[in-house]
Amino acid sequence: MPVQLSDNRNYKAMTVERADALFRSIALLTVKRDKIKAAYEKRIADLKATADREMDPLDAGLKDMAAELAAYISHNPDRFVKPRQRPTDYGKYGLRTVSNLEIVDEELAKASVRAQGIPALIVTEKLDKKALEKAISDGKEIDGVEFRTGEIASYTVAKALAEE
Repeated sequence: MPVQLSDNRNYKAMTVERADALFRSIALLTVKRDKIKAAYEKRIADLKATADREMDPLDAGLKDMAAELAAYISHNPDRFVKPRQRPTDYGKYGLRTVSNLEIVDEELAKASVRAQGIPALIVTEKLDKKALEKAISDGKEIDGVEFRTGEIASYTVAKALAEE
């Protein structure tokens, strides 16, 4: 028994007027949805601005206090030998040992890595679609590549409608 995948009879029978009415509904719903979204985005922006105004003096105070604590720690490193971090009921503060790798000459580092056989280079391959399109248009046949041309159905809601 055949399985029906689609039936286009209703759409073949649809009049231009019915298609216009359908698009009108799409346009009006799009505008309504966009207005709701814009209203919520404005409310979010207003809330963020209010929060920023409330947090600005707190951030300034935190910055000053953090600078003062950092000065205390850096001027008294002997107090942070063991343990490196002073535990309190509110958390801990002190010194931590950190490291980072800085590449000062990338080409020299690459040459050194290659010479020593260290597996530290990452090579990435990526197909260039523009070059592939040009090669196909020049008559080349490339396995695994298809150039497809077609049409898409689309609509654009008039901006004037949204401004009403």
